[in-house]
Amino acid sequence: MRGLLLESVGGTPRLADLPEPVATEPHAVVRVLAAGLNPVDRKMAADPALPVPRVVGNEAVVEVSGRRAYAERTIAPHGSIAERAVVDPDLTIPLPEQLPDEAALAVGIAGLAAWVPLESVARLGRGETVVVLGATGAVGRIAVQVARLLGAGRVVAVGRDPKRLAELEELGTDATVVLSGGVEDVAAIREATAGGADVVLDPVFGAPMVTALQATRPGARVVSIGNSAGASADVPFDAVRGRTLLTYSNRLTAAEAKRAAYEQLVPHVLAGRIRVSTRLMDLTDAVEAWQLQAEAPGTKLVLRP
Repeated sequence: MRGLLLESVGGTPRLADLPEPVATEPHAVVRVLAAGLNPVDRKMAADPALPVPRVVGNEAVVEVSGRRAYAERTIAPHGSIAERAVVDPDLTIPLPEQLPDEAALAVGIAGLAAWVPLESVARLGRGETVVVLGATGAVGRIAVQVARLLGAGRVVAVGRDPKRLAELEELGTDATVVLSGGVEDVAAIREATAGGADVVLDPVFGAPMVTALQATRPGARVVSIGNSAGASADVPFDAVRGRTLLTYSNRLTAAEAKRAAYEQLVPHVLAGRIRVSTRLMDLTDAVEAWQLQAEAPGTKLVLRP
């Protein structure tokens, strides 16, 4: 069996021939039909608390008892970027035949990280104004569409790549803001939001989160789901006064809540109300895909064994 094997913490995994995985109840060995790459995979590869060697990767479309299903998590050390993996069958979600593997993965970890924070954590209200930071990433692209579906009155996409931001206008954004890293960014977001945001979805943290926070209205909620722009932030008290800072993690969310959210996302994809961007690659190109993920590709990378 081939799989993408991580042999040292923080190292670059390699494609290797591996022993067949073995599972004990209630887990099961499954055939991987497609595996998704995510920023969390690289973050976990650098975590000294996790054992090595192990096959990397979390989510996959798998074959369980003859049916196709989505698995958000595989069971270590048998990660998803391999020909076979180990899952808990009770936590997999059956997929409709008409949903392609790559679309099923694009609204998996990334889709949940957009839908659940906006719906259940920020409790986005109809007509509210939403700012999506890191909007050109896989989560951000889905989030601007989810915000509209959940009733946002105005959606503003914020990022650093003007070309990719411009592409989001087709996905329902009302305005875009290119961050320069200067003090003028706050005014730019305020102008784009017509006076300030009610909700900020923040996959980046650090200085961009503080900038967006300073461009919110009283009563606003900022939900941070990642820290790709910095693991810490210097937050002025006057900026947070009257606002609420929240966090969200797929890993810490109950399986039932994630299943419910995923089952809401899928019909929107099938109906074309959520459009996803994917790049399908062969498992033989797994090392290349791993490096591409580090460069914030702005699309969902999917590997097919």
